[in-house]
Amino acid sequence: MEKIKQAIKQKSWPATVIVAVSGGVDSVVLLHALAQMPIRIVVAHVNYHLRPESDADASFVAKLAQKMNVIFEQRDWQNRPNHAVEKEARIFRYDFFNALANRYQTDTIVVAHHANDQAETVLLKMIRGGQLRQMAGMMTKTNRIIRPFLTLTKQELIAYAHRNQLKWREDSTNSDPDYTPRNLLRNDVLPKLTTINAQAVRHINDMAQQIQNQERLIDEQAAIYAQNIASWHTIPQAWQAPTLKYWLQAQQIFNIKESQILQALQLLNNDSKPNGRITLNQGVQLVKSYNQLGLQKEQNRNQVLSPLMLKLNQRYFLANKSWLWTDHEPILDDSAVAFSIGSEKAVLCLRLANASDKIALINGHKKLRRLAIDEKLTLQEREAMLVLTTADDRIVAVQVRNDEWRVSAEYTVKQNTQPNWLVWRIEET
Repeated sequence: MEKIKQAIKQKSWPATVIVAVSGGVDSVVLLHALAQMPIRIVVAHVNYHLRPESDADASFVAKLAQKMNVIFEQRDWQNRPNHAVEKEARIFRYDFFNALANRYQTDTIVVAHHANDQAETVLLKMIRGGQLRQMAGMMTKTNRIIRPFLTLTKQELIAYAHRNQLKWREDSTNSDPDYTPRNLLRNDVLPKLTTINAQAVRHINDMAQQIQNQERLIDEQAAIYAQNIASWHTIPQAWQAPTLKYWLQAQQIFNIKESQILQALQLLNNDSKPNGRITLNQGVQLVKSYNQLGLQKEQNRNQVLSPLMLKLNQRYFLANKSWLWTDHEPILDDSAVAFSIGSEKAVLCLRLANASDKIALINGHKKLRRLAIDEKLTLQEREAMLVLTTADDRIVAVQVRNDEWRVSAEYTVKQNTQPNWLVWRIEET
């Protein structure tokens, strides 16, 4: 009794809290304990309609809320998926809880997860594999979510319920070990572990807490190194993985696999490869460009810029610029490049450069890939390179970086030749 009272009293509660109540013993005890506090309580119940008794559960929680003189809110799950039901149900209920928190202007959602739930979570994470921080289980506070019972066992909650003559609903699926992997752990695995050590649940929770503490220390040091993430080689090798993980999470990139971290470290520490990229999650790529580190949205280059056919003295638009191939000398030389194409007066093409493209130089042809390396272009600059070509795809000029162009030796303006110009300007968007 005293442990549960202290678990509630030691928290600093706002004026209003959202309390998730399923009708089971855990959430009923949570609601009863919180009702002793001078706060406004909004009971949030989700009717998933997955069991025949779902409606009766909802009616029970509604009557309980009325008896305790607190606000009751319910949402029904109508469009249930055919797969990943457990995951989708979790997303649905937390969307509901957050919507209520916004409506009632509170930043606190209280759930009844306890020590047995924590032990099940840690075991599931261990079995399924992943990063060490995932073995830390649930936190007492995660954003808006508060878990005041995380250090209390299921048995302690049941004892409180009996002592206070509380009634609750039993979910018949909870006792079915074949219903979910968590049920198998709850009904078969954890009871067998307690035959080895009666304190198995407590010890698993202690391990999770130790991992949380270690991860907190690691994050504090990684945060210091991450301030100089651009100076990658100054970060001690042992700290590179945690620093990269911390930096990615700070950029809102989560659920990174260990294999992706390993790939990224190999790229970043490969001095013979100054440029490269690793595809992460959420359509984002980690980009290394001459020891500079950055993130970039993954995109199809052909969708970004399609080839543009230019007719003489007609203006076109591409990549926030207007482009003009003209035989009239432009006023602004810094926004134009001169070339000579002789009698070829049909059309020219403006397109993205390909690594296999070649440009004619005084001492022979050079691939644009080699030209980019010689010019030390960053990966972003390479991907932005444009080429001006003839109708049969011979390169007239290549945009090296920004507005700097190189004209092919075959099309340079010589004495007594008529120059043409490619003219551009930035367009307002």
